[in-house]
Amino acid sequence: MKQPLNTAAEHLASQREYVKKRHLEDQKAAAQIGGTAGLVDEKMLAQSMRSVRYADEAHAAGDIIDNAIEAGASQVHLAYRAEGAKITEIAFIDDAAGIDPTFLPHAVKWGGSSNEGKRNVFGRFGFGLPSASVNRGRKFSVYSRTETDETFSKVTVDLDNLAMKGEVVQLPKVSQDNLPDWIADYINSGKVSGGVDAVRTVVIWSTLDRLAWVNKQQSSGRFREQLGITYAGWLDVCKLYVDGEAVEPVDVLFTTPGYRYYEIPDFPNAESHSPIRFTAKDSDGNEHTVTVRFSFLSAAAHDAVVHTGGKGKPPKVRQRIRKAYNGFFVTRNGRFIETAKPDILTWSVYARQVGVALDFPPELDELFGVTPDKQTIIFDERVERMLDAAGVIRAHRALVAQVDLQRKQGKAERDAAANDGEGTRASEATIAKAVEKEVKRTRKASKESQEEAQRNFDDTVKRLAKETGVDEKEVAKAQERKHREKPYKVEFSTDAEDDPFYTPLMVGSQTVLRVNQAHAWYRELYSKLNEDQAELRSGLELMLWVLATNELDATGDQKIFYRAERRAWSRQLSTAFDLHPAVFNNATSREDVEEDDPAAWVEEEFADDDEFADDFESEDEAK
Repeated sequence: MKQPLNTAAEHLASQREYVKKRHLEDQKAAAQIGGTAGLVDEKMLAQSMRSVRYADEAHAAGDIIDNAIEAGASQVHLAYRAEGAKITEIAFIDDAAGIDPTFLPHAVKWGGSSNEGKRNVFGRFGFGLPSASVNRGRKFSVYSRTETDETFSKVTVDLDNLAMKGEVVQLPKVSQDNLPDWIADYINSGKVSGGVDAVRTVVIWSTLDRLAWVNKQQSSGRFREQLGITYAGWLDVCKLYVDGEAVEPVDVLFTTPGYRYYEIPDFPNAESHSPIRFTAKDSDGNEHTVTVRFSFLSAAAHDAVVHTGGKGKPPKVRQRIRKAYNGFFVTRNGRFIETAKPDILTWSVYARQVGVALDFPPELDELFGVTPDKQTIIFDERVERMLDAAGVIRAHRALVAQVDLQRKQGKAERDAAANDGEGTRASEATIAKAVEKEVKRTRKASKESQEEAQRNFDDTVKRLAKETGVDEKEVAKAQERKHREKPYKVEFSTDAEDDPFYTPLMVGSQTVLRVNQAHAWYRELYSKLNEDQAELRSGLELMLWVLATNELDATGDQKIFYRAERRAWSRQLSTAFDLHPAVFNNATSREDVEEDDPAAWVEEEFADDDEFADDFESEDEAK
């Protein structure tokens, strides 16, 4: 990451030049209007700026930190004043260039920027400091100096006590003052590198009436989390600290070595994929590079847990972060702006396993519709066409399809693993009750089925005896005991796609329903039912159980009929399920459906909505 463009000297020079120009312009304006009312009600403007959209105080703090980094800070500290655990004031302390005393009143007004619209590092319009500072409280003060041995100059803006002259809100007066004792205590505690001599600017938020996190411990964790994400690419330039604790960088794609959660013991890492770069023109026709990064998280990497030693289940931190940033993670000059979800793509739950991050330079602000508060961007049709032409859309869809395939394979493996389970499935218990109790008869398999059952049993005994080295008589006794305990069993197999979607058979006294995982019935219907739809899955199994038991009980021509029909049903179902997605989505072919949405998922939510406690450390997320 490149260093900020302005040196401290250049930064201060631009402040002084701004003040000279404002003095001249103010004199001309006063002569022209003769004291009449202007276009803007300044008092109402100051009050209404509290409504600027910041998600929380950590997002608002970004504008204060932006200014410090842009002015050359090597460290920014966030400190609290609290009564017990309740926060009463928040301060931002930096060692940047400082603010010239003549410019200080202009620094706290809306539009007071020595950048004057220039695209430098972060800021442009001079709205950040005042907008952020009144968003969470009704009063703020700025202490600043440009040299070590200087006394701090101070200005204060209090929305409840604005200085008025006629209808015009006056700029705050500059006074000389020492830092408040609680700020001095924090600095002198050794937390600030270089001590008080290094400090140049302190911004203090007071009369806090809109805090999202009033508890100091919770606020500290949330700030470190958000700032680590927002400034991940800048923490090698400027260190950030919250209540004395360093902010660690977090890459929401989890592909940057050394960043938080890049490695989690006992779990795989995210897979980094080659970035895509393309050029876009600014409003003057100059070309600039846009970079898009990708990552893929396997199910195991996505659901990795961090053991904190606390109570409850360990938190699935990657899952939690991917849920919060499921979309294009958009950064401007390496600084996070917003997560955008263009309509051209589908943002399902499982798409969270695919990370996509887009970075652009400030010169492309108009193209991406960046708002003055740097909280919002817009992906219009022009941007979507660029992303499509550069291959970004295609690459994202391919990775999402990879997640879909892996999830399907995982479900198939879990279904297959159920073969060896000791418990009884609901459908197994139900069919036993339905056939042998509610129908008021004892089921009698046909002679053909009984003979086949004995052959299957003998083959199984011989195979197990050979594999284990146990005597066949002992194996036979063990199998008979298992069959008495579980007379009905669902199995999953991977046969050919053209084989029947289910097969009934008997092994000794046990009736087996074998489901073909390669058939379209399993692939397009059964496997798409989630674990929380177990009752519906069991109902489908029951339907097959009824068909299976009737076939096993049939004799002669009736048995031949069932077997022939089962194959005919399977062929027709295979064709129908191949056509169904296209018809259901009003597409001309299945290929069109897959092109539009290769995952074809329905949005679902994990049961992981519990609030974070301090810095992820006591969250209990359940899948």
